[in-house]
Amino acid sequence: MKTKKLVAKLKGFFDSSLRDNEKKREALKEVLEKLKHKQKSFEQKLKHTQNQGDKSELEKKIKLIRSQRKKGLELLKSEGY
Repeated sequence: MKTKKLVAKLKGFFDSSLRDNEKKREALKEVLEKLKHKQKSFEQKLKHTQNQGDKSELEKKIKLIRSQRKKGLELLKSEGY
């Protein structure tokens, strides 16, 4: 390894904010993955639901999850996590 790479790696070990950001990034990725699975589950339920009341409720939940995922992805990209 070159010196610059070694110094950057050592800096990562000693810089607690970098480690904290990495933990936050990983946690955010996990949450986004769970939301994605939940959204797909609701979409499958929506396909098989006949009741209009249940359909509208599922559509609201899907819309909410989409917006949460969108905000999470924007945060993941913009914050440099």
